[in-house]
Amino acid sequence: MQQKRIELLRPQMGTQRALTVRTYGTPGKGPKAYLQAALHADELPGVLVLHHLEKLLAEAEAKGEITGEVVVVPFANPIGFTQYVDMKPLGRFEMRTGQNFNRHYPDLCDELLAAVEDKLSQNADENVALVRSELRRLIKERRVASGPLTDLQDLRFSLAELAIDADLVLDLHCDWEAAMHLYTSDSSWPDAADLSAQLGAGACLIAEESGDNPFDEAFSRPWVELRRKFGDTYPIPMATLATTIELRGEQDVYDHYAAEDAANLFRFLQRRGVISGDPGPLPAPKCDATPLAGVDRVSATHGGVIVFSAKPGDHVKAGQELGYVLDTETGEKTPFSSRTDGFMYARVGGRLVVPGGLLCSIAGAEVLAGKTGNLLTAR
Repeated sequence: MQQKRIELLRPQMGTQRALTVRTYGTPGKGPKAYLQAALHADELPGVLVLHHLEKLLAEAEAKGEITGEVVVVPFANPIGFTQYVDMKPLGRFEMRTGQNFNRHYPDLCDELLAAVEDKLSQNADENVALVRSELRRLIKERRVASGPLTDLQDLRFSLAELAIDADLVLDLHCDWEAAMHLYTSDSSWPDAADLSAQLGAGACLIAEESGDNPFDEAFSRPWVELRRKFGDTYPIPMATLATTIELRGEQDVYDHYAAEDAANLFRFLQRRGVISGDPGPLPAPKCDATPLAGVDRVSATHGGVIVFSAKPGDHVKAGQELGYVLDTETGEKTPFSSRTDGFMYARVGGRLVVPGGLLCSIAGAEVLAGKTGNLLTAR
């Protein structure tokens, strides 16, 4: 195992932050997998999962079983780790700018298309090597061209440079209260079906572009756009499988979950040829992919106390009562339901809601009418 420390831009006098990066296997040899946790710094299940996974990786490396390269960033957001208000960690948004730590990663698509247009060939492997070489060059040039950076921008570029040329990009997150679920690109399905089945995901939500270029899409969309423009002329595989893995809810930080999830990620890496050995039979899938535009984010019509009657992991029907919001001052009690049949994959962690506040999310099989724009926040 090789470990390095990437010093980040000092945000102020007397302060310093850094990323820890551990690499198992041989850089540049075989397929490359990149895994990170806690990009939203108050989402900790992934940190424990990578802790367990690294034990398995160290054992595999000692036995010479890592045939590719595995890059692990055990905590991807040292900025968010330092943000506390009223004794509560606030790791989803940077407090200085209000920006989501998992948005606004460098979009290299236009520059990439121009850079490779006259260099592509009829050899798919050569095209993949060309594209990855250009991506490595472009991300470094974009950092320089961006001029003076903030510490948040520096963090984004540092993480992007680590993942830009990976075959597999696995970004570990969680929701408030949730069942296991994934986000990935339309073009990565059904390629991602083995990951979904191996982890026992109850929902796999797909979209080519969900809005504001989150971390995973920064590495899948270049291949999507290449295939759109040149796919009829040149062989261009979907060479990077990038996913956001939601490891249940934010309170689900338990060794038994983490050890199981780590073992499943290890088997997935075996299945993809990053690690040698027999991963065993693939578990039966618990879901098919459904469109992110088919998600109903159920919201409250007035403020009050949330009382749920359905929980993450439930399959629900359109119009079925999922709970109610109670205003004890007025006595108003308003049931809420979903517009779609589907799988309740998440609900809010708090039980006090304001008008328009999110209550729960249901993954439906069909695109909902009027579902456009930023799909990660659209109702």
